[in-house]
Order: sequence, then C-alpha cells, then structure tokens
Amino acid sequence: MNDVPDFGPNEIRSYLRVNGWAPIDGSELAELWNLPGLADEVVLVPLKQGAPDFGKRVHILLTDLARVQDQDTRAVHDAIATVYHDVTDLRAAHPSTSDGSIPLEAGYELFISAKRMRVASAAATLRRQGHFRNFPPRARDQAREVRLGQTRRGSYIVPIISQARSPLEVYSPGQSDIDAGVEEVLFDRRVTATMSRALGVLEEMASADRDPTPSEVSDSVGEGVSYELCQALAKVVNVSSVNTLDVSFNWSRVAAPPSDTPLRVTFNQDALDTIEKVSTQLKTRTYTRQHVIYGIVTDLSRQPDDEDGRVGVQTLLQRRSRIVWMHLPPETYHVAVRCHDEGVPVRVQGVLSTPPGGHANMTVSGFGPDPSLPFAQAAGQ
Repeated sequence: MNDVPDFGPNEIRSYLRVNGWAPIDGSELAELWNLPGLADEVVLVPLKQGAPDFGKRVHILLTDLARVQDQDTRAVHDAIATVYHDVTDLRAAHPSTSDGSIPLEAGYELFISAKRMRVASAAATLRRQGHFRNFPPRARDQAREVRLGQTRRGSYIVPIISQARSPLEVYSPGQSDIDAGVEEVLFDRRVTATMSRALGVLEEMASADRDPTPSEVSDSVGEGVSYELCQALAKVVNVSSVNTLDVSFNWSRVAAPPSDTPLRVTFNQDALDTIEKVSTQLKTRTYTRQHVIYGIVTDLSRQPDDEDGRVGVQTLLQRRSRIVWMHLPPETYHVAVRCHDEGVPVRVQGVLSTPPGGHANMTVSGFGPDPSLPFAQAAGQ
C-alpha cells in the first residue's frame, strides 16, 4: 500500500465529502479534513500527487480512515479509487463452495459472460433489438473500455468498473453543443442502467408462476432484453458448479443512481427454463429494430398555427456530432422545451434515417429526459 495509489486528491476529497467529512484548513500542499462528532476526527489529505512522499501520506490517510470507519484498509482504498465509477458485482455461488472459490470452468464462464452481458447491454443502449447477430462497433468497444476489479471473497465476486462522473454539472440551460468527452463518460452510465433494467425485467419474468407471454417478451426488448443477454446469463447459471448468480449495482456516490433500476437481481437454476424460453422467442420471432439516441435539444421551431413542433437533438452518431431532426406532438414538444431550457440531456427512441450527405431524421416512438441521469424525473414533470 506504500506504492503510488491509482487515484489522486480529487477522488480523496470527493470520497471524504460524501462520507460527511469537511475541510477545515489547508495549503497548496495538504489539507486537514474533519469528521464532526464525539471523536472529532481529523485527517491530513496530501494534494501534490507528484510528490515523492504522496504514496506514504495516502497510506497513512487510508489507515486513519479504516480505523475511524471500522473498515479494512483495502476496502477504503477501493472505495476511493472507484468514487467516480459504478461497480457492478457479479457473484457466483454454490452451497458446496465455502472457501470463496469456484471451479475453473465456472470461473471462465463467469468472466466470459461478464463481457457478453456488458456488450449486449451496450448494444441495447444504442438499439432496441431482440436479436443482434452483429453488434454495433460502439458496443464491442465496451469490452475494451470498462475494467475488471480484483475478484473478492463472498462466494466468488467479479467487479465490473465503469465510468460515472456526476452529470449534474456537464450541461447548462440552453446549451448549444454537446461535449464528445462528456458523452463518452455518460455512455458508460447509460450502459450500466440498461443492464440493470434489462436484468430486472428478466428476474421478474423468471420469478412469475407462469410463462411470459409473447407480448411481455416483445415489451422486454424495449427495456434492453436481447437474445444475447439471455444467453450470457444462462451460460453462467447452467454450469453445474454454480446454482446462483446475483448481480449487484453499486452506483457511484457522486452521481445519483438512475431511476427505476434494481440494486440487485438474482437468478438460480430454476430461472433457466424461463430464460431459455425468452431467449428462443427473441431469436425466432421478428421484432422491429429501433435506434436510441442521447443528446441535448439545440433547436426548437413551432409556428403559432402548427400542431407539431420541429426539434433538433445534437447527438453522437458513430462518435461524430450530428443534429437529428424530428417532429413532436404538442405535449412531447413541451417536454423538449423544458429539457432545452434546463440543460437536461434527452433520450429519443425511434426509426433513424441518415442518408449520405443529407439531414439525419428520426420518426419518434419515445422522447423524454435521459432516465440514466438523476435529473430526469424532475425535467419530465
């Protein structure tokens, strides 16, 4: 722990702030932070990340925090290192395994399925589609961009670490341009939210006392469920040495969790029958493919005599900034106006047309504040 830590002063300050600490004194070299209470604890935070003794000072800080918070030093270190990240824990368990290990075959399937679930969720974040066959390149990139944390005891836990810096400060009212760097960070949060909602829907269908109807399976596609996600899930639970897979979503403390997302979902071998039935329906039935775009409202046009309004949403298409044009009915147009005035990013679902050399247009089936971000509910009212 005396090595140079993989985080800096900003992560330390954010971690302390969300845990009730406050700065009381300092200079450009270090700050003193206080935790109000009976003990009136004070810790020193080093601020010069390039200083020769930065690692040593951080080690002392971690030791102090572990003592005050009655935690393991490694747990405090990991919490600071991931304060700007969402951490998705995949836990494989079996009653016969009591030492925190699982057989090699089960571990292999867990790691491979972690990748497959993430890529399938990224694909569903871009397109609602029951069976992809070929993933969009942006979805495949997810497997290279997210990180895996150290495996942990507690049966066998594999953490998936993805970016989630607070979006509260990224856009302002009347914003005229999106920021590609910001959108890349927000895409990670959107993928995790899609994964959480999709697995939540699958858990609900698997725990019901009847088979899901074709209509329910079709509706699940709109929440991010796909044949590929079902297959990745089944691969883990179908291994004889794993009888339960649960997935926990630990949302970043500096970015409020997205609305209507479960914190934990659990699948046992009894769920396999339903998952396979859903998977088969998604593979053999034809479902309409719809694109999903995310961005900010930059253009609004509606004449007094017009019923619908014309709206331009700036987004990233193939990682390039473009305006997508759409016509919205009065009620939805008013939502677009509020999102523009308040600087709230939006999510739009529908059929996208991008003719070469022409304007990008979308026939909209769903429009509203981006539900992956914490201010969506207020803006949609």
